Amino acid sequence: MTLQWIPLECLEPHPENSNRMPPRLLEKLKTHIQRTGLYEPLVVRPLPGAEGADSAVPRYQILNGHHRAEVLRQLGHTHARCDVWEVDDAEARLLLATLNRLEGRDDPAARARLVARLAEGRSAEDLARLLPEPTDAVERLLALAKPPPAPLAAEALEPPARPMTFFLTDDQHEVVSEALHEAATAGAAKPSRAEALERLALWYLEARNRR
Repeated sequence: MTLQWIPLECLEPHPENSNRMPPRLLEKLKTHIQRTGLYEPLVVRPLPGAEGADSAVPRYQILNGHHRAEVLRQLGHTHARCDVWEVDDAEARLLLATLNRLEGRDDPAARARLVARLAEGRSAEDLARLLPEPTDAVERLLALAKPPPAPLAAEALEPPARPMTFFLTDDQHEVVSEALHEAATAGAAKPSRAEALERLALWYLEARNRR
């Protein structure tokens, strides 16, 4: 393997390349290379006996980096930085089928922290112009990177509901039953739970005063 600067006119795409980049990502790749001038070297192999206008000029076949070569041409570059691999046709097909597909996956939390560092001094819209993610995905990553809210103090929490048991005498049971009936049937509309409890309390107090 050797790293070389090769004229773009000497690079040929592999005819069996199946990798396709969506236009949105291709435009972001173009923006990145235009802004920084940095990109991963293309992986190519020499084409022995390639026919051309000048047979003395060596030609190469792209195994990995078809989109980078396309973007470089669009930007007016004349040469590409290439890693030259000496492989035969069978190995070239195997590399073509694997180099463009072997990739890891981001850990969401780690990706969120990285994007948050990049976002310092940039809006989500500005950052989305540089990253593969669209604006809404950048916003979700930034939200994920924020620390969780502090837990509420114990005194700020509502006390949990507690079941209670009452033991009533026969007279008390009669008064409560009367109050429940009056609370449930008073008014044309069915009362809410809060209204029913309030009516129950009022009727119970009035009933006690009547006894």
